[in-house]
Amino acid sequence: MITDDTSETVGEPYTAVPEGWYCVAFSHELAPREVRALRYFGRDLVLYRTASGIARLAGAYCPHLGAHFAHGGRIEGELLRCGFHGFCFDAERGACVSTPYGHRPPATGLVMYHVREMHGLVLAYFHPQDVAPTWEVPDLDTDGWSAMATDRLEFRGHPQETSENSVDLGHFTIVHGFVACRSTVPVATHGATLTASYEVDVSLRRFGLGRASMRACFDVWVHGLGYSRVDSVVPALGLRARHLVLSTPIDASHVHLRLTTSQRTPWPVPGLARAMCSVTHRMYRGEVEQDLKFWENKRYVARPALAKGDGPIGTYRKWCRQFYHPPTPTESSGRRSPALRMA
Repeated sequence: MITDDTSETVGEPYTAVPEGWYCVAFSHELAPREVRALRYFGRDLVLYRTASGIARLAGAYCPHLGAHFAHGGRIEGELLRCGFHGFCFDAERGACVSTPYGHRPPATGLVMYHVREMHGLVLAYFHPQDVAPTWEVPDLDTDGWSAMATDRLEFRGHPQETSENSVDLGHFTIVHGFVACRSTVPVATHGATLTASYEVDVSLRRFGLGRASMRACFDVWVHGLGYSRVDSVVPALGLRARHLVLSTPIDASHVHLRLTTSQRTPWPVPGLARAMCSVTHRMYRGEVEQDLKFWENKRYVARPALAKGDGPIGTYRKWCRQFYHPPTPTESSGRRSPALRMA
């Protein structure tokens, strides 16, 4: 990666998973008492929901004799029970709290990840050095917004590449066919958050409506490299849409990209926002698919020959630097429960 003057390498995508909050599921995908196998951050994991409805993420294998919790395991109240020998683990700390043998449980526990469930997403925090989160993704006010339309794509790529779209102004006219693209509020960084605003002129010819163009405005919030929010407004129509771009690393070179769209309209017609949301989301996915062929086949250039008009790519890459950390010697990502003392 480079600084603003393109003179310094500060990290390499496709070789490491950056720290951050990542979407590991949509809330509706995880039923009460369900245990699901996942593969994220280059690790085997299990996502489960306790009887009280709390989502948890843990390492996939029982520390007793290595059974995979998603194969024969089950939820008993707030506990995760291994299907192989019946060892039970606390959902809060991951500590082993009981065995079927009638003796004090062994001093062992699961790798547990910090999880936040908000606005229809299950977010988990990853840090290669087993560090607790020092920043949070803000919740969203969903009043007046339609239910989210959702999609998930899987491809060769990296969260830094997908988030870079937010500041790569040059590709909007070439790839997406906008008539023009202008920055309206300069990119700014605030800790783990990057913000920017821009507007584009969209040709109505693409909709069969003549040669005129219509202005669309975008406000962008990027929280780490796994969570981006884009609010769009078409002033002439008073239409507002909210898109979430959620890039979760399966490993250092493959991602699940989850997309969501919510809609607001100025017209109080029952069901109109939901219907327009479906249309807007299909258009949005189509725009993302235009980028996908480049993400899958491009090579990362650590010192690009940036030109005027590219947008603040250098600033973005310098900001990205904070999310890369060397792994611990054991690569034991997650929040490991403290050992219980044996009597």
